[in-house]
Amino acid sequence: MIEPAAFADAWRDRAPRAAHSETRNRNVERTMTNAFTRQTGISFSRLLALSLAWISLASLAEVSVQVERQEDAFNVEANLLVAVDRRVAWQVLTDYNNLASFVPGMRSSRIVSAPGEPLLLDQKGDSGFLLFRVPIEVVSRIEEVPLGAVRFQSVSGNLRNKRGEWALAQHDHATRVSYRASITPAFLLPPLIGPAIVGRDVRIMVESVAREMLRRADSTGQAMPGAALPASQ
Repeated sequence: MIEPAAFADAWRDRAPRAAHSETRNRNVERTMTNAFTRQTGISFSRLLALSLAWISLASLAEVSVQVERQEDAFNVEANLLVAVDRRVAWQVLTDYNNLASFVPGMRSSRIVSAPGEPLLLDQKGDSGFLLFRVPIEVVSRIEEVPLGAVRFQSVSGNLRNKRGEWALAQHDHATRVSYRASITPAFLLPPLIGPAIVGRDVRIMVESVAREMLRRADSTGQAMPGAALPASQ
């Protein structure tokens, strides 16, 4: 049994160390917050409140999106069943030069490689929501697995790394559309709201692609029975 006097002595020895550790943690948090405010002009507390409001709305969406942060990288996976033939889904995914016409936030998308060379896709857009916007520029090397997958790996731009794939799989009378990626920004995304921003961007992108698949299938009479548009943001 610990004697009261011994316990008191141990607590007095521990207290200064605990106080020092707490002060150091507060200083680190204050430094990150100040850096974010200087970069964006938005108070961290205000942006946090906005992100929490968005999270409560995002739970109503139909796309399954999971985001995991590992150090500076965001690993994201999204899945959605779309009631179209896989050939229609493939046509939309590989319509590289027209992606900006139906994906919100994407300002341009174009093939920049010469015929016969490895496929290079240059895309420009904006990431974020409400008052927080960051311009994105990335050139990716594209590898196609016909009717199965579109794989991408960034080779230049303001993302330190972006690699992953779009995948298509037949599922009864529908097509399962999957998006998996590991994204490492070269700019600051605060730890508490970074996953929310990445998740929102991916959700909007996947839903927009799915709506275009359904639109094209309907316009050509290839829509599957029971086809319905995914929830929009």
